[in-house]
Amino acid sequence: MSSLSDGIQNALLNIFIVYSCFTFYFKFIEGKTTPLTSKIMVTLVSAVSIIFCMSFPIINSAGHTPDFRQIPLIVGALYGGRRVAVVLTVVMLTYRFYLDIPHFHMALLIYSLLLISIIFIIPFFQNAVNMRRKVQLAAIAALFGSGSRMALMFFFDSEKTDVEYLIVFFTILFTQLLGVVSFVIVNERTRQSALLSREVLKLEKLRTVSELAASISHEVRNPLTVTKGFVQLLREPGLSDEEKNRYAETALEALDKAEATITEYLTFAKPSLEDVKILDLHQEIIHMRNFVDSYAAMNSVKIEMNLTTDIYIAGEDKKLHQCLINVMKNGIEAMPGGGKLRIDLCRIASNAIVTITDTGIGMNNEQLDRLGNPFFTTKDIGTGLGTMVVYSIVKAMGGRIKVDSEVGKGTRFTIFFPAVEQAVQSPMEASDKLFSPLVQHQE
Repeated sequence: MSSLSDGIQNALLNIFIVYSCFTFYFKFIEGKTTPLTSKIMVTLVSAVSIIFCMSFPIINSAGHTPDFRQIPLIVGALYGGRRVAVVLTVVMLTYRFYLDIPHFHMALLIYSLLLISIIFIIPFFQNAVNMRRKVQLAAIAALFGSGSRMALMFFFDSEKTDVEYLIVFFTILFTQLLGVVSFVIVNERTRQSALLSREVLKLEKLRTVSELAASISHEVRNPLTVTKGFVQLLREPGLSDEEKNRYAETALEALDKAEATITEYLTFAKPSLEDVKILDLHQEIIHMRNFVDSYAAMNSVKIEMNLTTDIYIAGEDKKLHQCLINVMKNGIEAMPGGGKLRIDLCRIASNAIVTITDTGIGMNNEQLDRLGNPFFTTKDIGTGLGTMVVYSIVKAMGGRIKVDSEVGKGTRFTIFFPAVEQAVQSPMEASDKLFSPLVQHQE
């Protein structure tokens, strides 16, 4: 009973070792390194599996000691190539010689024939384009391995060939065939899934590019059409100076709108700060409130503020204004029936924290996960770029954003900026402060 228990334990240990080694290779190494490094790693993984399998054979009551050494040999050879097959065969024979297993010379001959058969199969296996063909070739290689084991058994262990031995032997051969085929199936499915994921990612990028092109075309074409129309009107004879000035002013306003749209796209595509200086957040937020007060009043939204004074950050004022106005405007638009927009400013450790809270419709978890992605919006009208611009600007200024929301209760945007001292004056010093490591907010 003890012998049977030991045999089962060693069999499970063999399976676990081979499975762990190859899972590690196929999941974390293959395809993520150079071809040479990948071959070296598959050789090491297979060699370690062979040595472990031979070190812990499956011992039954009659004293027979089969093992699963051929599974890593065949799988490693098929995926590693001919050189790997030769190295693994040498490793197996060398370790067999070290263990002083009898009949080494005949084993050398038989395993050399097995190596030749595997070398013949390898190019067909690696050039196969579908999984069914690879599984068939892997099964043939496993059957060649079984034939070599059978030859060794009948040539040298014929006196030990009893019913129990045959049962154990054919069980091992079946398990070996099943193991080789299973590894090939699992690996090929993993490869197909990875390939499919890459293709989906490419399609997603192409879709984003097409949406971006369409959005830019739509947003820029309208003001350019206006400009074109009024420039054509300027060519009309008999226009008064007042009409010419009005037409020119309207055309210039349309061009300014087109320029602003292009700038917005460039901001999220490649955020950068050009004029870094020390900004008083208290004053900047008050200044921004003046811009949104009328818009809030139109939407029956009351703005409340609780601002701490003497909090400074390094950044570009225009981009900060764009960031805060976008968040405030989104908060106001999230309250179609009116509500309250609260703006808080405080400093904790080395972080300047701006919190903008609305009592609007809120967002669910799926919407929160997609927040900040281009072209995602919860509004009926809009390109979805406003929030993306906010994230890009905050990141460029060395900050981060935390969003909490609950459907029907509202949303809270918490923006963390690295705070600086007012004494920092030069742009170079401000930039150094801006891009220094952030101290995480401790709640």
